Amino acid sequence: MSNVTKEYDAGHLSLLELIRVMSEIAGAPFAAGALVKTGLGIARRAEAMEFPTFQAFLQSVEAGANIVAKFEGAARYYGDGIFGLPVCPFAESVRTYQEYGGTLPAEYSAVTVSLNRPSATSDKLRVGHGASVSPFCGVHQPIRSALAEKIRVGGKPVVVYQLGCKSGAGRRSVAEHFLQQAGVDRQLVDQVLDENMCCYCARTE
Repeated sequence: MSNVTKEYDAGHLSLLELIRVMSEIAGAPFAAGALVKTGLGIARRAEAMEFPTFQAFLQSVEAGANIVAKFEGAARYYGDGIFGLPVCPFAESVRTYQEYGGTLPAEYSAVTVSLNRPSATSDKLRVGHGASVSPFCGVHQPIRSALAEKIRVGGKPVVVYQLGCKSGAGRRSVAEHFLQQAGVDRQLVDQVLDENMCCYCARTE
């Protein structure tokens, strides 16, 4: 039996390199669009869930027991539908890549810019518009929005507004467009990001 231990996760490394290759070959806008479609494809496979009240939904978030929390982990609740996610679900992928190859690919910056450009898709999903800090937001944010739409609270779908994110280096980016739509104060988002990597609002229509 082999005693060799695996130091690096091939899936993590392959994902990050695939993003770089897509951007290099087809351009940043194509890579950004592919990431969004990847997120939506993942969300499409999830089964719908229903909760009788928002309190029941909130308990499922805190317990990691709904389809959003099972993907991204348990979020912290700050009231009025505002949530903070303490750990990015792609943090381990980034850590693995940096340990293996050093800095993240230079192509990532242009992909992130493309994700933040307003579009019909970002408006529909309520993502981007300045809230993305890395290409991983291009997968994560659409997954969250699309999964939330499969959740019913009192018979009504849950709608998510991506308000802001923080990179591993501490750089923040906020979607003023969605702050206005959701009626959320910028100061509150900054307070949530002091303690978390991601801030979003989840409410019923």
